[in-house]
Amino acid sequence: MKSKLSTSTILASVALPLLAIAPAQAQESSNGIAEIIVTAQKRAENVQDVPIAITAVTAEGLKNQNISSVADLSKLAPNVQLDSSAPIFSSSQILTGFIRGIGQNDVSSSLEPGVGIYLDGVILARSIGANVDLLDVERIEVLKGPQGTLFGRNTIGGAISVVTRDPANRFGVRAEATYGSRDRFDLRGTADIPLGDTLFSQVSFTTKSQKGYQKIIPFPGDTGVTDEYNLNIIPRNTSDRRGGTDTYTFRGKLKWQPSDGLTVRIAADYSKADEEAGAVSLVATDINPLAAAPTYAAVYNSCISAPPALFATGGPLAFLAPICGARGGGVPGGAALPGLAGYNFTHSPPRLTFGDQYITNDIDTTYANGANRSLVKTWGLTGQIDIVLTDHVSLKSITGYREVKADLANDIDGAPMMIATTLSRLREKQFSQELQFNIDAFDDRLKSVFGLYYFREKNQNLENAYLSEGLGQFYGPYQNDNKSYAVYTHNNINLTEQLSLTLGARYTKDKKRFSAGQSDINLSLLKLGLFTPDQLPDPDDPTRLYPLGERRDSYDNFSVRLGAEYKITRDIMLYGSFAQGFKSGGYTTRLSIPTPGNIAPRFDPERADTYEIGAKTQFLDHRLQLNLAAFHTDYKNLQITVVRGISPFIQNAGKAKIDGVELEMVARPIPQIRLNGSVGYIDARYTELDPGVTFSTDDRFVNTPKWTAFVGADIDLFEAANGQVTAHGDYSYKGRMARDAVNTPALIAHPQNIANASLRWTRSDDLLELKVGVLNLTDERYIVTGTQVDAVGATTVTYSRPREYYATVSIKY
Repeated sequence: MKSKLSTSTILASVALPLLAIAPAQAQESSNGIAEIIVTAQKRAENVQDVPIAITAVTAEGLKNQNISSVADLSKLAPNVQLDSSAPIFSSSQILTGFIRGIGQNDVSSSLEPGVGIYLDGVILARSIGANVDLLDVERIEVLKGPQGTLFGRNTIGGAISVVTRDPANRFGVRAEATYGSRDRFDLRGTADIPLGDTLFSQVSFTTKSQKGYQKIIPFPGDTGVTDEYNLNIIPRNTSDRRGGTDTYTFRGKLKWQPSDGLTVRIAADYSKADEEAGAVSLVATDINPLAAAPTYAAVYNSCISAPPALFATGGPLAFLAPICGARGGGVPGGAALPGLAGYNFTHSPPRLTFGDQYITNDIDTTYANGANRSLVKTWGLTGQIDIVLTDHVSLKSITGYREVKADLANDIDGAPMMIATTLSRLREKQFSQELQFNIDAFDDRLKSVFGLYYFREKNQNLENAYLSEGLGQFYGPYQNDNKSYAVYTHNNINLTEQLSLTLGARYTKDKKRFSAGQSDINLSLLKLGLFTPDQLPDPDDPTRLYPLGERRDSYDNFSVRLGAEYKITRDIMLYGSFAQGFKSGGYTTRLSIPTPGNIAPRFDPERADTYEIGAKTQFLDHRLQLNLAAFHTDYKNLQITVVRGISPFIQNAGKAKIDGVELEMVARPIPQIRLNGSVGYIDARYTELDPGVTFSTDDRFVNTPKWTAFVGADIDLFEAANGQVTAHGDYSYKGRMARDAVNTPALIAHPQNIANASLRWTRSDDLLELKVGVLNLTDERYIVTGTQVDAVGATTVTYSRPREYYATVSIKY
């Protein structure tokens, strides 16, 4: 067997957006590629001098490539998959991130993300609310591979750092308005307001609205009989569409710089999204009543369609009499609902049965007329203090506080009755404090960072699932109290002018307190005989499934980064590194049957060890930049989803190996043409899976296409009306992608070929810009996410947005 470094070598590459770079971030000659300054190693450096795989995008690059949220970055960076969606629950404010095959696509707050999202140095701890609007951003850094030493826990796949722009030292106003398909209307503005010689301020806002791209249509012959809204906590649907946008974001920032040695920044942000849930298309059903384990949908059909006499004692359906009888009220203490046994023989109008008749065969229409809302509010405060203590020592303090409030209601069955409806309620508060000491010594041959970190988070959650008109009523409150402490160091040692070493280490201790109270208000699986009353955890509450009591756990981790860099010339650097990362452990919250011995289902942290080699190069007087990297990752103690009863269940059940290569290019052959592109290849495979795992070592990783590619171009065509006319075009490719761990055929996303184009006129003084464009030029549609649980009986997917046209007017003063 070959060694790790010979079988796969890791590459760190930096994709620079081809466009003009913001003055604060780059110095660019008229003929060459701009220099981008990043802080990936906790100090300001040219991205080409950093031995980490980074895709860096400036504000101008974001604007010209029509990137307005973190999820939009997915097309640019190789081996990176970012989606504003997730299975089961739906919201445009969700971010599920995977970098180099590692991430998390479940938004449960008892699970940790595998890709860390940072806003001005403060982590966004939850997936809900993490797809932040890129309002007045200076740059974004996408760091690939484990970032366990500098960023810490839950960056096992990588980290994404969003850095907002500082206030300018003179008054200025910028505004932008966009109108587009389906009544899209976006408005954003920024004002820089100096408050004195040393105090500067900035305020920014954006609003976005657009009609949903999927229409809710009436089902012919719908009798309108459903108990969906009799469960009290499901918001009544008031929209005839799904997949719409309605968001507002505000951000303010103060910068005080009384001297060269002291800078204080205080930032505040607020965001509200009150919009429709994501589109949902029914693609398959399972309603076989004679199956060994009939689905809830099949049982529902039997309940309402069979004559009442068949449920009597001694009758062929007597075993269904309990489940088809009186139902719970959806919440503890809720008024019971009447039974469904023989309903269509005793009531008029009758109830509709569930089946393939609700497959519309048109991905832009659905019969799902139930729960349809995403309400997410986030706000935060950040304080940053930079102090120059001596010529060689500086101190940075980053303090952050954030809150998230989210209520998500989603009809995920595609039918005009309630076959599968989910609700999620999150209330989360977090506080973090970080101290960084930067030291330069020995004539700048040693550059060191020493850091201390503290994080505290509390979240309260409610996750409910209502199945088949209330035959299943899973009510799931739980809460977490998480603390994390860390100490770290990162050191760059220049042995010679050409050779340098990187040595980093971080010790992290996580402490967690957790409690949950999952119950089945209708006792559905008990009524079906899947377990007996003596297995329940609380004899006084026959609906409760989750073990009693509070759990307390702690996890320790020590991660290192080791590397060597060699500069062949000023513009060519080779590097090799070894880096570690981990994702914290926790508890499964969703139970449909009691656990053996009534022990709460716990899982331990994941770990990844990555070996990487790469080259960062510039040629032709900085007109061509090529970055190449290859990597091998040993992925251990995987937190894998299995199914127990009908619930997704997390356990440590596997090992994997991941090999990949990444190439990124930026070129400016002549001043009028700017090009960039990337190619990524990844081979992610399971090497060991424990018994009970519901998929095999031949299955694909979730959200991990083997091939990704991107190419973009900006071409200055001609001058007109005292301005410049520029054409932009880009194309991205992603290979086949599994959207769930078991590789359900209906949830396999076929290869994506997405093209975008725009034409803009910019006045010579940059005070005015007019742009028209089209997104998804060829109207390519692909699966973004989906839900398939064997016991439910409905498989649904969310398709991507159709082709869209837009026009934008921008002014700057």
